[in-house]
Amino acid sequence: MEVSLKEKILCAANKVIERKGLSCFTLEEVAKEAGISKGGLLYHYPSKDKLIQGLIQYYMEQFDKRFDSNRWLTSLIEENFSYDSIGSTCMTGLLAAVAMNQELLKPVKENRKELLDNVYKLKDPIMGMIICLACYGMAFSRLFCIDVFSKEDMRRIHDKLMDLSQELL
Repeated sequence: MEVSLKEKILCAANKVIERKGLSCFTLEEVAKEAGISKGGLLYHYPSKDKLIQGLIQYYMEQFDKRFDSNRWLTSLIEENFSYDSIGSTCMTGLLAAVAMNQELLKPVKENRKELLDNVYKLKDPIMGMIICLACYGMAFSRLFCIDVFSKEDMRRIHDKLMDLSQELL
């Protein structure tokens, strides 16, 4: 399957942020990583904010593709504890938005509010919130490269969260 130029640009932006950090996250650096001219990048993303919006939208789309709304809580756990998850590779846009323009996080916040509506419908909403927070904590630990749990610990935490989630449905 051929990757679109927009996806190639987004992948390049992710690589720049992951490898070199936000201080090197410039349109010039992203264009260079993507192997295109800066003008080619600007055609698709006319500003750094638009590129960050693209990264966030891509993250949300990838998450939605893997998210089963009928099993939303277990999907959340699986996504955040799986080693083949979209993980930090797609979350770099969130990191960029936090550092550069938090207004760009509005769609993510709205998405989280929709998820919270589902939490309130559980038998024990507080336990549902705790499970969500554990998932978010794992995602952000990976994003910031501060995850310290062994694979065995991760499996045991995953299994416990899955057991707890079954009790809530």
